[in-house]
Amino acid sequence: MRSQPVSFRQRGKFTRFFARFFRAKRRTEHLNTQVFRPSARLKNLLTFRQKVLLVVTVVVTGVVIGFGQYSGFFDVKKVTILRNSLDLPTEDIELSARELVLGKNIFQVNTALLIKAVQQLRPDTSRVVVRKAYPAEIQIEVFKYPIVAELRLGKDPVYINEKGFRVFGESPDKDTLQLTLGENLDMKDSKKQIIDPKYLADIRESVSYLESVINLKILNTKFFPISREVHLKTEKNFDVWIDLTQDYRAQIDKLSSASEVLQLDKKSYSYIDLRIRGKIFYKPN
Repeated sequence: MRSQPVSFRQRGKFTRFFARFFRAKRRTEHLNTQVFRPSARLKNLLTFRQKVLLVVTVVVTGVVIGFGQYSGFFDVKKVTILRNSLDLPTEDIELSARELVLGKNIFQVNTALLIKAVQQLRPDTSRVVVRKAYPAEIQIEVFKYPIVAELRLGKDPVYINEKGFRVFGESPDKDTLQLTLGENLDMKDSKKQIIDPKYLADIRESVSYLESVINLKILNTKFFPISREVHLKTEKNFDVWIDLTQDYRAQIDKLSSASEVLQLDKKSYSYIDLRIRGKIFYKPN
């Protein structure tokens, strides 16, 4: 049986029906998956707020910078010196610091340069700390090196700190190394280093090491700054000569190895010279 032919009019109805059906379906899927986007008006409103905030931030920053730089409120008006010892004179430090920073904007004060200036002025200080106490004060705290030696040049002793500089207006709070000079030393410049700190440390350590090795107390220490040697006088009244440019331990160990031959507890000597490597020279009394 043959099917009835479909007219063009009927075909158009079917086509329009299916087109409307699929368009509605696609519109529903699109609405379900559409990402929310702000309206152009809201977008412009947010941009305007951001612009206002930016302008306000720039204006406030400029006011703060201008006030800090040009109002004089942050200009240094006071310099305070702190110290860890009342015996440490600080008048020269304060005068120098006032010349460097007084009236200067505190934000422009270079603490590193100020520390360097104080250390150059007073090399006997062990450490310098600079603090900015806002709005207008600079605090400088200085620490001193401990006194480790007492140099006898006449009636009055000369105290020396561990960096080899002379210390004024202070006395040690504990026993120190007793030093005498075997050669003349220029003491006119009070700020000049008297003894190289390495030699000073070696002298102190050699005294302790020698006492432990030969079991004799060291009564006096004579330092020769030009020849760079030290003579240690023992309680048996003989000197031990040590070269400070060489290892003092190796020199004292030679004496320890030869102690039975030398019989230090029985024989009397004027001096024992340990300065020549691998050899011992001595002069009996």
